[in-house]
Amino acid sequence: MLLFLLFILSVLGNAASKTKPSTTEFEPPQILKEDQDFWYAQGKEDLLRALNRQLNLNTAKNVIFFLGDGMGVSTVTAARIHAGQKLGQTGEEHYLSFEKFPNLGLLKTYNVDKQVADSAGTATAYLTGVKGRYGTLGLDVSAPYNICRSDLGTKPHVQSVIKWAQDAGKATGFVTTTRVTHATPAGLYAHSANRDWECDSQVPLANRHECKDIARQLIEDEPGRNINIILGGGRQVFEAANDNGTAKWPCKRGDNLDLIEAWKADKKKREKSHLFLENRDGLLNANLDDTDFILGLFAMNHIPYELDRTEDPKIGEMAPGIEDMTEKAIHFLQKKSDKGFFLLVEGGRIDHAHHKNNALLALEEAVAMNRAVSIAERLTDNKDTLILVTADHSHTFNINGYPVRGNKITGVSGVGDNGYNYTTLSYSSGPGFWNNVNNQTTDPSKPWLDASTLDIHNKTYRQLSQIPADDAFHGGEDVAVYATGPMSHLFHGVHEQSYVAHVVGHAACMGPYSTACEVPKPEAQSGGIATTISHVLTLLMVLISTMILKYY
Repeated sequence: MLLFLLFILSVLGNAASKTKPSTTEFEPPQILKEDQDFWYAQGKEDLLRALNRQLNLNTAKNVIFFLGDGMGVSTVTAARIHAGQKLGQTGEEHYLSFEKFPNLGLLKTYNVDKQVADSAGTATAYLTGVKGRYGTLGLDVSAPYNICRSDLGTKPHVQSVIKWAQDAGKATGFVTTTRVTHATPAGLYAHSANRDWECDSQVPLANRHECKDIARQLIEDEPGRNINIILGGGRQVFEAANDNGTAKWPCKRGDNLDLIEAWKADKKKREKSHLFLENRDGLLNANLDDTDFILGLFAMNHIPYELDRTEDPKIGEMAPGIEDMTEKAIHFLQKKSDKGFFLLVEGGRIDHAHHKNNALLALEEAVAMNRAVSIAERLTDNKDTLILVTADHSHTFNINGYPVRGNKITGVSGVGDNGYNYTTLSYSSGPGFWNNVNNQTTDPSKPWLDASTLDIHNKTYRQLSQIPADDAFHGGEDVAVYATGPMSHLFHGVHEQSYVAHVVGHAACMGPYSTACEVPKPEAQSGGIATTISHVLTLLMVLISTMILKYY
């Protein structure tokens, strides 16, 4: 019955009028090629691909987890258009690499105590399988925020997928464009009542003897000390306090510890070869064969924005990009264990740019992470490597108006009822309010400056926001998760964000799912409802309908 309906719809659809829409001088000429034949051909191709989708029931030897911090669906859409336009396309028809993954779902991002989440509570969820409180790391709901409760012992502690991977004998690592002690990477190894306790001076004075700061946990405790490769920024909290730090980040060590030397000493004591890196050249030329552990800290604070790295050679020489770090980390981990590896890659500065309403910077960060995903696909085998791409939360980032197809995504979208131009991209909150407010008028219909008078394509331009704030607020809507490789079909609907860690554990047979591999797996079947025979029948019906219409 279903096949018969598909056949009828195909015939009726193709018999529809081939009248083309009227055009205007603003329309890109190539859209005239996108008539009904174009869309039917594309639709059939997409349908047949879905009907022939096969489930990958293999065990995931490797897991590569990409996390775009703040990369909500509107960011993915805008980044897709931006990437396409950089390639000379109109942009809307483009696909980011991970948008071609066969499986995806939606994740509910709320924290147990907040309707709109932060990056620490969400990291706890997707990395441990347990949702926690806003601002806390590696702790369940029994641990209060910002209170050091040594009396609770380790009861609230929840272990992450990186500990599961180490227990399974896998090599492990993480890459981030933020500080290595920032919320997302810290979710792998830290247990902290406050994500800001990255150095000892930020822990309440009365509690410093009982609650260890996040940097020390990475160097001294499990699973941090066993992570094979760590690449990112944040060197400031690993050195004894000095004048080389950045005033933009007040976190400095007050205990006079040199944690870089402590990391080296730990590896030497364990008779493990190790390598400390501090610039891009050192990373690109590192000998991966003769090293057990790598620690790369390429900036005092966060890794510079992608646009700053690529536009300023001096910055580019010092700090590697997310592509450099991802490629090197994969090559390194592939050599370290015959049982595979786990790697987290965070595009963390998408979030930072959004917080400051710098849309262009955010989109460039997202596109750079997209290229890193392509590198991961190229260097691994889909048969044994699970690749995930998702976000921790969204942002109040909007795509507005009715801009013509191919309009520059960072450009003017149209003219408002007040006669003033507005941009396609805007925010609901953030500092862009002050950059766009019109202080030279008392006309209530013109509260904002005309966008056409502003340098809107500059990377420093802050898009208009509705609510004034030093930092834009996070968005609370669901985020997407894109997946390919073993067991990726388990992302199939709307899930709690904590579900992600459970899929990873099950796919790789580790952690609470370490015995999953002992259960016999059924033969792989088509992911669709049709069988192979029905696929053939569907193809025949499409061909017959095309022949009928040819002589209609």
